[in-house]
Amino acid sequence: MTKRKALGSGLDSLLSGTRNVAQQDYNKQTASSSSLPIHKIVRNRHQPRKIFKDDEIKQLAESIRENGQIAPIVVREIGDKYELIVGERRWRALQLLKKDSIQAVVIEADEKTSAVLSIVENVQREDLNAMEEAESLERLVNEFDMSHDDVAKYISKSRTHVTNLIRLNDLTDYGKEQLRLGTITMGHARAVLTLSNDEQSRILRDVVRRNLSVRATENLAKLKNVSQSRNKDPDTAILERQLTDSLGARTTIKASRNGGVINIKYASIEELQGIIEKIRKS
Repeated sequence: MTKRKALGSGLDSLLSGTRNVAQQDYNKQTASSSSLPIHKIVRNRHQPRKIFKDDEIKQLAESIRENGQIAPIVVREIGDKYELIVGERRWRALQLLKKDSIQAVVIEADEKTSAVLSIVENVQREDLNAMEEAESLERLVNEFDMSHDDVAKYISKSRTHVTNLIRLNDLTDYGKEQLRLGTITMGHARAVLTLSNDEQSRILRDVVRRNLSVRATENLAKLKNVSQSRNKDPDTAILERQLTDSLGARTTIKASRNGGVINIKYASIEELQGIIEKIRKS
């Protein structure tokens, strides 16, 4: 069995090589792949997809039954097993067909490279819902010390997009679950992020029950923010809103007779660095 050498070649090169595997024609793929026992394939614990729809797997299984496995999966060898990096739906579909073997490209990769590849491949194919993407991007930042700029580079999206996605991890458990299930959108979620956990859940339950639009959700959140600021000095409330808009982060001001405190909420060191950069530029 020939392994594709991945270590030492750089993540950019490895990502490019993995994408090329999926783009090659059938003859080239089968020439570079091996037939592996399907029971020796294990799921990647860093796989960002949490939900696999049964009907999609069945449709893929029927396609493979009719046309064969056109694209190999990508794995790395760990002991006497092989960890999935790319191609979990194909693996599930072949199990559904009760196949004994699967065509796979075996590459050399450490755990970090395996995790990054699995996450980036899914994100680049826009194969995740917003919550799955937010959780997986936060994992790249927290577990593998990647900056927001690094993540943006690898998934070919803007740094602002990455930061906005990662902020979704500030949702309550109820909000995360609804976003994961698709009953609310990223727009609904972002509308309530500045609210307390209790208010987030209360408004989102109302959104789901009444099937409210993003605009309606934003209006409900604004009303709540106004209500929470009602007892504050009007000038202070205006400054809070201005700072929140300027910094892109929830900002509160607590005034007292001898001064006051400005509180800026951030989700990660990278987001804090972005806030500091905005303050410096202003």
